[in-house]
Amino acid sequence: MGPFKVKDLLLGVSVEYAPKEGYQWYVLRATYGREIKALEAIRSLGGVAYVPLHRTREERDGKLKKVLKPFVQQFVFLYSNKEGAYKFVNEVPELNYLTFYYNHFDVANTGYNPPLTIPFNKMSNFIRLTSLEDEHVEVITNKHVVFKNDEMVRITDGKFKGIVGKVARIDRNNRVVVTIENVCMIATAFVPKYALEKIPD
Repeated sequence: MGPFKVKDLLLGVSVEYAPKEGYQWYVLRATYGREIKALEAIRSLGGVAYVPLHRTREERDGKLKKVLKPFVQQFVFLYSNKEGAYKFVNEVPELNYLTFYYNHFDVANTGYNPPLTIPFNKMSNFIRLTSLEDEHVEVITNKHVVFKNDEMVRITDGKFKGIVGKVARIDRNNRVVVTIENVCMIATAFVPKYALEKIPD
């Protein structure tokens, strides 16, 4: 794998990952805003990682500039087998600011919480949504969200076609929310009713 550049992170580029036996998506934490630095380092070492990014406007030197920032602070998603994940976290000196994010709702046979992992299909859905460039896609918190019900839906039309989540009322609009348990919730822009289909249990 050749050198990895930040321009390769630009949104609007289709991001595809292939399932591999024995591999899982691990959730890692990067301290002090070093998510993109960690992403570059992991990829330059041949690893597979993802950081959801969005463009935002910031004032720099008195001018408004567009900058690329992580949707979710501190999180880096690593697709690896267990041995590779532990190697990146524990054995790569330039990644000494990375730690596992643990699953506090599970206890391994060691008696400790295991690292949090995300199923491949759920992560693919999350990547599809956060790879789209749309200013209305946003991270939300519980206090902003009123879920219509517990049913899962798939978007069948428009920019968000194929995204799976739950319908929520946010700012008087129906939007579809994709949840990564214990990490974050991301909402689409407004989605009309005709573009939603219920997914059977």
